[in-house]
Amino acid sequence: MYRVVFISSLLLLLAFGCNKEASVEVTSDIPNWLQDKIDSMSINQYYVGTVVYRYKWNNEYVYHIEIPISSCAYCEVYNYNGTKIQFENDTQFQDFLNNKTDQVLIWEWTKKL
Repeated sequence: MYRVVFISSLLLLLAFGCNKEASVEVTSDIPNWLQDKIDSMSINQYYVGTVVYRYKWNNEYVYHIEIPISSCAYCEVYNYNGTKIQFENDTQFQDFLNNKTDQVLIWEWTKKL
């Protein structure tokens, strides 16, 4: 009897464990547009290894999506409303690098290939 319960429990754990492709830190303040983006990234192989951070910059929350396969290190930075931030010059880009604070990991794709 115990053997059947143990094997059943083990199979149940394996079934749920195999379906998890990405992990999300449970945070109540993820904007809807970002959650939608995370949901779509979590099923696309292009985004394996991707990490999403939230920072505070210029007194606002900004979100940086780091995509390992991308050749552009800071081309995926968005404001809280989902508008992509275009760094117009090196001064603005350096200001972001030097003055971003309060890093919070929002999501990362932890699936092993």
